[in-house]
Amino acid sequence: MSAPVKPRERFGAGDGFNRKLIAPLVSGAILNPINSTIVSVALVSIGVAFGAPPSQTAWLISALYLATAVGQPVVGRLIDIYGPRRLFLPATALVGVAGVIGALAPNLAVLIVARVILGFGTCAGYPAAMRLIRDEGRRTGKDSPAGVLTILAIATQTIAVIGPPLGGLLIGLGGWQATLAINIPIAIVAFVLGRLRFPRDERAPGKLNLDFPGMALFATTLVALLLFLMNPHAGSWYLLVITALAAAGFTVHELRHPRPFIDLRVLGGNIPLLLTYGRALLAYIVSYSFIYGFTQWLEDGRGLSASTTGLVTLPMFATGIVVSAITGRRQGLRGKLVVAAVAQLVACVLLLTLVPTSPLWTIVGIVLIFGIPQGLNSLALQNAVYRQANPDDVGTSAGLLRTFGYLGAIVSSAAQGGFYGQRADTGGLHHLAWFLVIASVVFLLVNVLDRTLARSTHPERHPEMTEQLDPARTALLVMDYQAGIVSRVADDQALLDRVGTAISDVRAHGGHVGWVRVGFDDAEFDAIPSTSVFARMVAPESRAVMHADAPATQIDERLSPQPQDVSVRKIRVGAFTTTDLDTQLRERDVDTLVLAGISTSGVVLSTVREAMDRDYRILVLDDASADPEPGTHEFLTGTIFPKFATVLDVDALAKLWA
Repeated sequence: MSAPVKPRERFGAGDGFNRKLIAPLVSGAILNPINSTIVSVALVSIGVAFGAPPSQTAWLISALYLATAVGQPVVGRLIDIYGPRRLFLPATALVGVAGVIGALAPNLAVLIVARVILGFGTCAGYPAAMRLIRDEGRRTGKDSPAGVLTILAIATQTIAVIGPPLGGLLIGLGGWQATLAINIPIAIVAFVLGRLRFPRDERAPGKLNLDFPGMALFATTLVALLLFLMNPHAGSWYLLVITALAAAGFTVHELRHPRPFIDLRVLGGNIPLLLTYGRALLAYIVSYSFIYGFTQWLEDGRGLSASTTGLVTLPMFATGIVVSAITGRRQGLRGKLVVAAVAQLVACVLLLTLVPTSPLWTIVGIVLIFGIPQGLNSLALQNAVYRQANPDDVGTSAGLLRTFGYLGAIVSSAAQGGFYGQRADTGGLHHLAWFLVIASVVFLLVNVLDRTLARSTHPERHPEMTEQLDPARTALLVMDYQAGIVSRVADDQALLDRVGTAISDVRAHGGHVGWVRVGFDDAEFDAIPSTSVFARMVAPESRAVMHADAPATQIDERLSPQPQDVSVRKIRVGAFTTTDLDTQLRERDVDTLVLAGISTSGVVLSTVREAMDRDYRILVLDDASADPEPGTHEFLTGTIFPKFATVLDVDALAKLWA
């Protein structure tokens, strides 16, 4: 029997993205969109079969998105911890099970249950894809794989194209049951591809280290909120109370938990990512209202058949594919989102002009216009999360993006149920259109006013860093990795693992390692003036902790300084100030510094500026540095540091040695 293949070897040789991963990535990512679009033309048929009005069949939409809204970030978190393969395979199998239950459903209630199971089953596809893309980006050194992200976006657009006409065809051949049964072969294909081509996950920790109370409180908050949005009236006031109490409990718990399900401190500091989630909510309110509400009107209000409705909506998705293909490799986000917002607003205004006798060319024209935001929004939002999210939490962040998208879908479903009533008539469409116009205006304003979209928030590589490093003249400075500071980092073990990898890499190539820590002796405490940023550290109540001999000021015990290493103790922010670091480095003939430190806005920033003035060549390890404010970290590593230094990650450093 052959020896097991290591995870990295399974990715394939060479520096490019492993093409064998594309098929399973796409097969998993499309599971949700195909079930979103294919049911859009089946709602009327299902309503007729079970004698249910649109307000009841809307639960088929809400059930799937309720399950996925709760499940996506949970599964995304599990993927970040245990790996994509371990979650992808059982989730895809669950999709097949849901297809069987749905095809045999004897009533609307069972069909809704099948859609819930389907929602949970589709939770792993997108976070697994984003996790693998991020891992491949690290392996290849290409941190912005625009081509692969574009393929993913085009694939979901393509399946959206196929969905409505395929749904109409399946209904004609086998009734609405066929729109559920189609999940069986699709799930089998995705499962087989994932089993054969996904790299095996590294061994997971023996003990489940998960924040189960945090997950439960998150789910309670979201379920209560979404149930209220599905049926908002005075009698549902208790759901808002449950939402508020659960949200408060979730916030308190997450802020206190050492390894929270969703690190609210990190998320709260990442304003660009929060804005991206907000615009996703607005974009999907409009998108799903158009996909579901407009298609129902085409059948009920305009009198088209299900198959004709599918063909009429085809140009919208086809336009989306073309737009995605043309703009996919462009790095800019703001231009895409502003153009998408304008087109979206125009299409929603035109919905107000429709009447039962409107000619098909008018309807097709509106569909074509709406194809522009279909192609731009999903691509731009996907790229925004990839750039803005913490690399180690990309699965969770991708799941949250989908959660906000599904929240938009739920709001859309509630709006349709409220505006349409018993049937999707023209009056209901016009009321829905006014609601969408308001949402589109807000979406446009958010994109126009958000200045963070004008630049990439992901660190760019320094264009001049083409030559290899001479290990004998290179030193890695590990700064403020001391017990009292490392313990404050949200995911300290992951950060220590990365800096440990960098240390091992430098030692293996014969480079130098330097250790920088902050601590004070008795005389130095009194020498710090009250105007210093360190004034609080040297206050009488803090002196026991910040003393040079205190455990909190020693290098974290999980790291291993060696006797031959450079070592300094400082009493100011920068590594050079108040130390003989420069002298020790010059004695070793070092002219190149690789910096890793806590925090990015403290010791790393100060040392970059000081090292620049001392004429060192500087490299900053963005994934081996951390800051209490992730947005600040991203701004410094993406905008400020590249002016003076090369910004790269630990994996990329390994490729630079001579």
